[in-house]
Amino acid sequence: MCSKSDRLLVSLIRILAGSPFNLVHLTTPIRLAVVRDVIFSYVIILFKIRLLYHIHSGSIPEIVKTNKFTLKLLLIVMRRASIVVVMDQRSLDCIIHLAPDIHVVLIPNCVNIEQIRIPMRVEKKVKTVLFIGWVIPTKGIAELVEAWSILNKEGWRLVIVGPGDLDYQDGLLRKFKPKNIDFLGELIHVRAMEHMSNCDLFVLPSYTEGFPFVVLEAMALGHPIVATDVGAIPEMFDGDAGFLVKSRDVQALAESLGRVIDDSKFRDRIAKNGFEKVRSLYTTDIVFSAFMQIWKYGSHF
Repeated sequence: MCSKSDRLLVSLIRILAGSPFNLVHLTTPIRLAVVRDVIFSYVIILFKIRLLYHIHSGSIPEIVKTNKFTLKLLLIVMRRASIVVVMDQRSLDCIIHLAPDIHVVLIPNCVNIEQIRIPMRVEKKVKTVLFIGWVIPTKGIAELVEAWSILNKEGWRLVIVGPGDLDYQDGLLRKFKPKNIDFLGELIHVRAMEHMSNCDLFVLPSYTEGFPFVVLEAMALGHPIVATDVGAIPEMFDGDAGFLVKSRDVQALAESLGRVIDDSKFRDRIAKNGFEKVRSLYTTDIVFSAFMQIWKYGSHF
């Protein structure tokens, strides 16, 4: 039985053999996909077609330090590509330092602001801190629940939306005994966005991220955000557009949430700055214009 990668490879060969393409845009999350990428890059180059290798991950600096095998495969693909696209400055700097012969550019993630509905601000008796994402350890869920139990803020509730193991969630509740917290499980996107629209503060305490789309959505909705200093998040928050906290640090997370919760003027300022930053840098029109230039002139790299 053919695997999904095998079927994709067969489809790629058929497409390349039947059409006069100048450029192939290959997007990757790295991880296990890098083996597929090596094979696909070989086929693309075999057809004498230019390759744009789009790395949709912020893990390159970590891979350089900890995973030499993945790094070796990654370098094979990057050197076969006419151009490499990364989403964050750390990845760009890392590649330039590691392999200055590689043509690499930075193009961030984007959000379609036409589909974002800005909520009307209304006073609520109970305000909401919201997390949306996978409810797993690497998303910093244990640190978040523990930090919330330390805070115990009157008039605020923590809502956690996303798929996860019920036993894991129950174990956290038993261990930390937080008050005013809801695990809502996985919701369809429309329902999740309703919670996003109506929250008062968004939080993302992940151990690792690329250029998180959920943070872009929260910024575009004009919400204040507390998030860990991983991936592209420091760049996204540059210019006082959000509040950074060190990853895996429970006390720092509790203190950061406490500061933002207690200071409404600070919340409003970082929310306003984030809102303006999305509209000046991270809209689909702006980002796709950058890609159009690459696609248009890709055969000349």
